[in-house]
Amino acid sequence: MLNTLSYIGENLNESNILWGVGASMLLSQYHLINQPNDIDLFVDIKDIEKADGILLGLGRKKPREKTAAYATEYFYEYTIHGFDVDVMAGFKINHDCGIFEYIFDHHSIAEVVNINGVDIPFTSLEDWYVMYQLIPDREKKVNLIEAYLMANGIGKPALLKRALQGNLPPMVRKKIMDLLCGLKG
Repeated sequence: MLNTLSYIGENLNESNILWGVGASMLLSQYHLINQPNDIDLFVDIKDIEKADGILLGLGRKKPREKTAAYATEYFYEYTIHGFDVDVMAGFKINHDCGIFEYIFDHHSIAEVVNINGVDIPFTSLEDWYVMYQLIPDREKKVNLIEAYLMANGIGKPALLKRALQGNLPPMVRKKIMDLLCGLKG
């Protein structure tokens, strides 16, 4: 899977696309899970058409399966080297109190890791702490990230504060504020 990720990354980087890895691949990078399910990539909305063209040349595009959990503007699924690759831009999650829109920009990149000679940008655990609370049945992942952040510190507190500016249910807002306050005290 890492070979496929670096293959994709090399092609996206050559076209100066703003992109980042998230979800289970990110959790695997932090050793929070053993095996990622697939490759989830976020792309700046201004680069989505260019990214789609590149990825079409690398693999096969699959038909989109819609779900009520998301209101994402662009969601594409590909199979590249036998792996499922999900690509999102304008990522939005439906919840009981409305819609949360994930802001993906340069600030969203927590680190860049060299894999097989290719710079791979990874999104932040802080952003995924928020998003996994909004995605159904992700409590275990929320707990893993929370424990990691409590033990290792929050690397990007500004992203948690930025998320608080978005449309969040009161319980999620409280968990974020408790996390931010818990690390100060």
